[in-house]
Amino acid sequence: MVRLIMEHLGYPLDLALRDPGLVPLPPVNEQISHIIAAMQKGRPIQYVLGRTIFSDLKIKVDERVLIPRPETEEMVEHIKTKATTPIGRIIDLGTGSGCIALAMKQHFPEAEVWGADLSREALDLAEQNGSINGLRVIWREMDLLHPFPMEEFPLFDLVVSNPPYVLRRERLLMARHVRDFEPSSALFVEDDDPLVYYRSIAAFCGNKLAESGEIWVEINERFGEQTATLFEDEGFTRTRILKDIHDKERYIHARR
Repeated sequence: MVRLIMEHLGYPLDLALRDPGLVPLPPVNEQISHIIAAMQKGRPIQYVLGRTIFSDLKIKVDERVLIPRPETEEMVEHIKTKATTPIGRIIDLGTGSGCIALAMKQHFPEAEVWGADLSREALDLAEQNGSINGLRVIWREMDLLHPFPMEEFPLFDLVVSNPPYVLRRERLLMARHVRDFEPSSALFVEDDDPLVYYRSIAAFCGNKLAESGEIWVEINERFGEQTATLFEDEGFTRTRILKDIHDKERYIHARR
């Protein structure tokens, strides 16, 4: 955290190594104090600094969007290394900050990439992140849980999503900086219907995934088999569950 703060204020690690006796000027010390005070109140450092790094991209973040997680970055790396079919069009459902969609555009520069989200505010931030990184993505407002004009969407070769999947009863078990500051709509689902978003994603894929296309979704480790079954019921018989670096069932990869 010290390194992140000092780099943010113009004092990168290499400068400290070259000149270990360097003392920041008083205005910088004042900024450091403000940053520390905000963090002591529980605000995540990514929101305090207003940015994070995801898959080598500079991603602007604030309370409008979820802070990208390492597990999500791991899913992106799986897609980069395991995608086998030509990918001409991609959609990220529930794009938030746009980090996944932008990582896809960075890795598949010739592809047409879409990022869809219910929140107009999140899409505004995602669009800024596209500009910051010089990547063009089609941003689209869309509510997965309510009827929308399916005919307005083309066929996609890759559908990817990291939807809300944390049960509401788990809220009190979460760290304060997550529970009190990150948008609950991007994190939580009702305890009695934990797979609500995956049903909608599976239905969307049933209509809008190209015949040779593939699906990648991040999941709650409690519901791996149940989530896989949703996609199998939609006709995606080549379905597998992958574990993350912590050995938890975290991703589903599906194809017809």
